[in-house]
Amino acid sequence: MPRIREHHLHLPHFRIDSSKNMSLLYAVRVIRDLVNKLAIFFLPIYLYQQGVVDPFWEILSGNELQRGVLLLAIFYLTKSLTAISTTMSIGQLTLKIGYQKAILVGFVLYALFISLLYMSNTPGLLLLLAAFISGLENSFFWNSYHTLISKFALNKHMGQDLGLLQFFLQLAQAIAPALGGILIVSYGFNSLFMVGLIGVLLAMIFVAQMELKKEKDHISWKEFKKWTKEREFLRLTISHSGRYLNDATLVIWPLYIFLILGSIDRVGFLYTMSLFLAMILSFAVGFYIDHQKSKKPFYISGGLLSVIWFLRSQVISFWQIALVDTIDKLTSNFHWLFFDSMTMKRAQGGQAFSYFVYRELIVSFFAVLFWLVVGSLFLILPNPWMALFIVAAVGVPLSLLVREHHKS
Repeated sequence: MPRIREHHLHLPHFRIDSSKNMSLLYAVRVIRDLVNKLAIFFLPIYLYQQGVVDPFWEILSGNELQRGVLLLAIFYLTKSLTAISTTMSIGQLTLKIGYQKAILVGFVLYALFISLLYMSNTPGLLLLLAAFISGLENSFFWNSYHTLISKFALNKHMGQDLGLLQFFLQLAQAIAPALGGILIVSYGFNSLFMVGLIGVLLAMIFVAQMELKKEKDHISWKEFKKWTKEREFLRLTISHSGRYLNDATLVIWPLYIFLILGSIDRVGFLYTMSLFLAMILSFAVGFYIDHQKSKKPFYISGGLLSVIWFLRSQVISFWQIALVDTIDKLTSNFHWLFFDSMTMKRAQGGQAFSYFVYRELIVSFFAVLFWLVVGSLFLILPNPWMALFIVAAVGVPLSLLVREHHKS
């Protein structure tokens, strides 16, 4: 990536890895997240509506809210169970075919996943097939992607590398939710899925241009069992599981906003507005992290994010939601960038791929528990949203367990 010259812009001197592979990884990730924010961002609302209007899902008990959320929980539960049962095998296959081919296979599966959503107006079990494909795709893409980022990013400038990536991600994403909401209102959900397919094809072109070598590593259930007995590894995976509780609840957050506002396009506009306010800090935060030895800001931001989850249960209007969302993104920009920087530094080494595969397995176990809890909350409690936000508020402090280095 081009280096920003501080004597022209009067900014700090950012040293960013500018290798061809790193630049292509940036492009791939930006396009993927653009597709996610354009199409998959609204998936919870789409699944909720399918659970309410699709006669096939009348097999689910309860009122409209319960049926809609149950389908949402079943979808992600299927995805998580798929990850548990296939991640190890996919990891072993990845080591044979190489990271580049694994990422390409992941995008082919991603295209199939979006195509199944496009066809899911022919409802029923097709959505569960899409969830299964999504579980496969995640294992092919994310473990390889994270391994490559940890290898290509400069260790002492990790925060700046990730900060630049986050800046471009948010720049690309900023307009997507608002545009997605307009497309849904004007042309229906299928228009988003068609645009998503185009984005996937473009990302595959960038992946094909990478120049990667196969690396030697080894993963097995025996080694995984050995790793789980190590206290430091368990500490790391618990911290990532805590992040999953936060991120998975954020997946449901657009549905909560939709139920309050009653308009898909307003949901997209609100999310876009809060992203614009937050994205300008991403670059500066990365520079700050690389030069900040104290972890106090990381802990303070984690505490604030927990408090924000409690505030979410109290919002009832557009501007209240906008305010809470903006504060959340401003705080999240710092907290999760700090978290990712420490994670990538911790993963660097000859067994980076093993680390990400084993981490994915444990997080998938937590994901199964989470979605079982979500389904139960909406079946049992009169106010399930408050309980759900408390779960997310508990998850954020768990992320504070992450460490940059192995403690001897």
